[in-house]
Amino acid sequence: MRPLRFAAGDRPAPIVHARPRPDRQPAAPRRRSTARRRPAPLWLRPVAVSAAVTLAIAMLGGGAWWLWHSGRIATALAAGQHGIAEVMALGGLTVQQVNVQGRHETAPEQILAAVGVQRGDPILFFDAEAARQRLERIGWVKKASVQRLLPDTILLRLIERRPFARWQIDGKTVLIDRDGTVLSQGDPADFRDLRRVVGAGAADHAGALFDMLMAEPRLFARVRSAVRVRDRRWDIELDDGVTIKLPEENAETAWRHLALLDQEQKLLSKGLVAIDLRLPDRLVVKLSPTAAKRMAGRET
Repeated sequence: MRPLRFAAGDRPAPIVHARPRPDRQPAAPRRRSTARRRPAPLWLRPVAVSAAVTLAIAMLGGGAWWLWHSGRIATALAAGQHGIAEVMALGGLTVQQVNVQGRHETAPEQILAAVGVQRGDPILFFDAEAARQRLERIGWVKKASVQRLLPDTILLRLIERRPFARWQIDGKTVLIDRDGTVLSQGDPADFRDLRRVVGAGAADHAGALFDMLMAEPRLFARVRSAVRVRDRRWDIELDDGVTIKLPEENAETAWRHLALLDQEQKLLSKGLVAIDLRLPDRLVVKLSPTAAKRMAGRET
């Protein structure tokens, strides 16, 4: 578990558990009372905690335990909220920190905005389910869980989407996860080591394609891009510029056949520009100009 942090350049950032809401105006200055407010006696604090919980449950009636865990207690406690809040504050039942597990790419500011809580808010009024739904609307967040840990902590557990490939479509490049979901807040320039898929439908089929290509690891290591052709089949581009045209059907068989030919005959080392595997009974290759001249010289 680690507390939520704000990025501050390259210097270590202070731990920030919650922040004031931006729409709250600063309170007008008040004249200080000469009498110092005494803290609640230690013996009274457990009593206040018990009173707050008992009062909340009493107001809810049947089904209180389920409502407590679902976060819907906030709605039921709306009436008489001010008085209950004072009892909660006396017993220490106010939000003082927000802890996060599983955050890697999601911005802390986005998380705090989605949680929608500030330090000092009554923790029993916090709607955990609504916060979970808002968190899962953040592009990086695939799944979230939200818990209240009495007396004063909100615990968030995030499962983030993992960048899987770069998708080029309509002249733009975006990040996608394995399911093809666009990670709109990710910068593709930060993930240049990821392979690129191009064209309409490429994002939806990238996961299945890469699973197939990885069946031949040595060949897959040379793959740099995959172009979706008419949302029906793929052209694979290797690191040396060779284009491999896979068939619409039985693409896996054709890919394995190519790997075998390269292993036995060093096919990809013969100066080829393109290899067409779309015909089931033959292999069509296109030579580079240099390789074509070399072959012509041998024939003469």
